[in-house]
Amino acid sequence: MYSKNLTTTPLATESNLERLRTDNLALLRSHGLAEYNTPEEIAFAMGISLGKLSFLTTTRPTSPITHYLRFKISKKTGGERIISAPKPNLKAAQRWILENILEKLEVHNAAHGFCKNRSIVTNAKPHVGANVIVNLDLQNFFQSISYKRVKELFCGFGYLEPVATIFGLICTTAEIEIDGQINYIASEKRHLPQGSPASPAISNLICRHLDSRLTTMAENLGFCYTRYADDLTFSASGDASHRISNLIKNTKFIITSEGFTVNPHKTKTSGKSVQQQVTGVIVNTQLNISKKTLKAFRATLYQIEQEGLSGKQWGNSTNLIAAITGFANYVAMINPNKGAEFKSSVERIKQKYSDSQTDEVRF
Repeated sequence: MYSKNLTTTPLATESNLERLRTDNLALLRSHGLAEYNTPEEIAFAMGISLGKLSFLTTTRPTSPITHYLRFKISKKTGGERIISAPKPNLKAAQRWILENILEKLEVHNAAHGFCKNRSIVTNAKPHVGANVIVNLDLQNFFQSISYKRVKELFCGFGYLEPVATIFGLICTTAEIEIDGQINYIASEKRHLPQGSPASPAISNLICRHLDSRLTTMAENLGFCYTRYADDLTFSASGDASHRISNLIKNTKFIITSEGFTVNPHKTKTSGKSVQQQVTGVIVNTQLNISKKTLKAFRATLYQIEQEGLSGKQWGNSTNLIAAITGFANYVAMINPNKGAEFKSSVERIKQKYSDSQTDEVRF
């Protein structure tokens, strides 16, 4: 029976259950969400069989089956990040939850990462020209968001616990990799995987209370606050800049009380006399990218245009055309004039070299 895969709950009388459904239905409708009461209804809505839904929400330590492909990517700041990419069936279920539930809900105005019509640009703009910038980072951001918190999030939307359990299991993982081997951790230690299409939206929704508390605290001290995923930024001018120690102390207290941890190696304070950055964007007087990086990119484009693609590289990607196109678009988003120059160079490169040549560099 499917119920064996669900978290057990105390028995409820039929009248209590009906009352719960009535209350929760009103809550769901207030959020513009559809009602689901059984695994059968969820499976039908997702367009999959009940057996497949059960398979996607079950992890057996004795089974060699894993729902994720894991790989490492290099961080810009050094070190490696483990990505857990869901396999097609699980990814489709996670995307269904994203599109039919998560995207219908509002995130806090301070959140800018993975939000519609928001970006690193909107995250950086409020801090342009400030006297002081304070950057903090949340440690092991996705992994610190447990299955219990995810299930409670869905309960908060108005779903009954058995339904919230199914959504929570689909959106979290109990698998970790140790020495190249997949290991299964206790169910209470399930967490958000970095690589799921649903994880960013879930993290933003779970952080609504964190963002609200930090916004209020920052405003009371004369600071502006924004968050891009696990990167927290505060800025201030005038007398407020003298309250930095108070700001950091209060921020760490709020973060800890909200179930997160500050990365002790990534707290940074920057005055106007140095280069101030917010998620990689310079904000001293206007949004910009470092001159050193722009110079290096311009030189790379010139070399490619003159000599061809072979032997050239930008970033860590093996797809050179995609890499230079992406960076040119990134520059255009921050500095339209410089970006237009780079985009023109990229277009000339694309037109100049044939497909047979570009195949040699695996794009």
